[in-house]
Amino acid sequence: MSVTIPISSVLEDQLRMDAAQKGMSLEEYITYVLEFGVGRPAIQDIDLLNEEALLERIPLNLEKHELDEYYFLLQLRKEERLTEEQHERLKWLTNRLETAHAERMRYVVALAEKRGSTLEQTMLDLGLQKFAA
Repeated sequence: MSVTIPISSVLEDQLRMDAAQKGMSLEEYITYVLEFGVGRPAIQDIDLLNEEALLERIPLNLEKHELDEYYFLLQLRKEERLTEEQHERLKWLTNRLETAHAERMRYVVALAEKRGSTLEQTMLDLGLQKFAA
């Protein structure tokens, strides 16, 4: 079966880079991601992880250059100097960052439950900041 999905050139470039890093073709990588996600345990499997395995999954799953680029693009947006292509890249990076935070919080919650502690205390123990709403 073949499906065509229009995506931005920025997202396509990122997918190609991710595929190359994994030694896969673009088509293989996209199929893999759609079938299996990003290689993390399913939500129901988190309960099976021990504390050490949970701690390994809590760090933010982003490259330093991605965070640097994100903050640079935020600054350009604040200064109203963002090009359309940069805006697309910022949207993609924002989504990636939010997804990474959401993923890591699943493991923080599971760790708190495993420790019999509150989420807030576990975040303090791990040195994670509480986000203001």
